[in-house]
Amino acid sequence: MNLKRITPAIAALVTLGLLASGCSSDSEADPAANAATGTPIKVGQIIPIEAPGLASVNSAEGAIASVDAFNARGGVNGRPLELVQCDSMGDPNKEVDCANKMITEGVVATIADFTPANNDGTSQVLQNAGIPRIGLNPLNISDFSATNVFTPFSGSLLNLYGMIDILVADGKTKLTLMRPDVPVAAMLIQLLGPAVQAKGAEIVNEVAVGAGATDYTQFIAAAERNGAQGVIMALGPTEANPIAQSFEQLGSKLSFALGSVGFSQADLQDLGTFATSSKYTGVVPAPSSSTDDFPGLKEFLADMEKSGKKELELENLTGDEMNPWLAVRAFGEVANGLTDINKSTVQMGFENAKDLDMAGLVPAWTPGAVEPFGIFQRVSNTMMYRMTFDGDVVVTDPTQYDLRTS
Repeated sequence: MNLKRITPAIAALVTLGLLASGCSSDSEADPAANAATGTPIKVGQIIPIEAPGLASVNSAEGAIASVDAFNARGGVNGRPLELVQCDSMGDPNKEVDCANKMITEGVVATIADFTPANNDGTSQVLQNAGIPRIGLNPLNISDFSATNVFTPFSGSLLNLYGMIDILVADGKTKLTLMRPDVPVAAMLIQLLGPAVQAKGAEIVNEVAVGAGATDYTQFIAAAERNGAQGVIMALGPTEANPIAQSFEQLGSKLSFALGSVGFSQADLQDLGTFATSSKYTGVVPAPSSSTDDFPGLKEFLADMEKSGKKELELENLTGDEMNPWLAVRAFGEVANGLTDINKSTVQMGFENAKDLDMAGLVPAWTPGAVEPFGIFQRVSNTMMYRMTFDGDVVVTDPTQYDLRTS
């Protein structure tokens, strides 16, 4: 079972061209006739690309495709977005360097940032500069307190809370946390512990999976200790493949809960019975979900397909591309109502926006409607999806559940 993954190390991400014009002269049939041609509006993205263990390549490519598709539809009142993308390489100093680059480049906002290595420092630079962060993938406590952060979903950190819910609902109360062996992930057990206890469960093992390991049976064995019944799996597909092999090799009875974002349809098909026996949760529907249940997926999938990138074909989508797509969509809704577009007006626009249309993939979003959730001060959406893998596609239950009440 070899994962059909793109490598985390990418030499460069090049900006994709606008759609080629069709034969018809009708503007609706000819996307290029509607393409934005005015003065560009700069938006940024700080994201680890060449970063083993932290790479978020799909989100980076999804951001490029989303901006290109948005511009092809006319952009912001005829003005295209210009994406300034900075690879932090998962390095704490480079994250701050990228934040300073956003200031130098004059971006009016960042889109779908992921800054796990030094989020406090990065956030401070951007907040001091008055640059709003739209669709940030929140991972640290500071992400949920910064007033320049507007995100329509709870991101990677609260998705782990969703995994706890799905395991406890299945009667698994003795849990193992399986995480990457990187410093940023070491804080997870402290953050998740109170939520686990509140559910009447406990984390009985913490297993740090190092990059480059060759014997993964040791991790399954460690996860099974102390009577563990289920695993909160805070790992990506690169580690999931050998974990799956070890799971089947040892005949493990553990139940695994995974975040659906990060795993493509092709990935899961490669993971065999491990994939079909695991449970999944996510803040957005899986890309392979029913377009009857989620009509908004059609536009998202079409935009990814227009990129012409193999990595953005349906079977290779992970769902991580949906974050920047929704962030660009929200930015467009807000910016289209602004007379003057700069970082201050964008910040104010998001503070005052109400019921932004998120294509039915997440609830209509009012960015300023934030409430505390446990130790998190500012959360505007605590809704999650439950999913299963049927051996072919990920099936998303269209009825969301709320982390506050589940």
